[in-house]
Amino acid sequence: MAAVVVAGSASASYSWSVDRYEPQVFNVAGSNISMGLRASGFAANRPSAFSSSFYNYQGMKTSPNFTGMSAGSSVSIEMYVDSTWNDGVRAGMWTTMSNGNLTYPIIEYTKGTSTAGAVGASEFTGFRWWQSGLGWTQINAPVATDGWYRMTIGLTSSLVTFDITELAGGTSIFSSSVGNQGAHNIDNVILNAHNQGIAGEYDVQYRNFTAVPAPGAIALLGMAGLAGRRRRN
Repeated sequence: MAAVVVAGSASASYSWSVDRYEPQVFNVAGSNISMGLRASGFAANRPSAFSSSFYNYQGMKTSPNFTGMSAGSSVSIEMYVDSTWNDGVRAGMWTTMSNGNLTYPIIEYTKGTSTAGAVGASEFTGFRWWQSGLGWTQINAPVATDGWYRMTIGLTSSLVTFDITELAGGTSIFSSSVGNQGAHNIDNVILNAHNQGIAGEYDVQYRNFTAVPAPGAIALLGMAGLAGRRRRN
């Protein structure tokens, strides 16, 4: 497993483990993360136990190893949208949120992906978001390639919030919210890309993964640290 430095959190680093199927490349260097999908991960080349389309999504996940990813918390990461990507690319940030069952808020960029029934387009290129029970909703905002975008997913007492900001201009190209279906904690963050063979081999560049706990939890963590220092003194 690899570790990545996380800004804005109470922990210096997180460990990453496989989600669904291990990407063929996953490297962490400071705040930069690179993930690569190769032909060995195509469905026809995977072991038979992993041949179903479920394992076309391949990635790595991390679980916040401190308390406080409850209402008022958020996670974000910056991703590079590459002009050399072919049709069939899907790459983004997934989360899992607990509510007795699980919900899966997602933001991803897709190129030439079938989105039958979603806002009228059958082949869509751009960002889209997912929430359990609702499915995919495409975002009809222009996306300039060869640029960095910050994807942020937050949790409030009643909502899941989504934001996508184009870093070159510092402009939010999408911001919205949807009911959180009773979720009370952000449990996992997953970096996933789609390896079905259509897109060929490709790489996804991420940077600056940030997990921000709820403000009240930050205060409690600070008090706990102060109490510990007092006991040692």
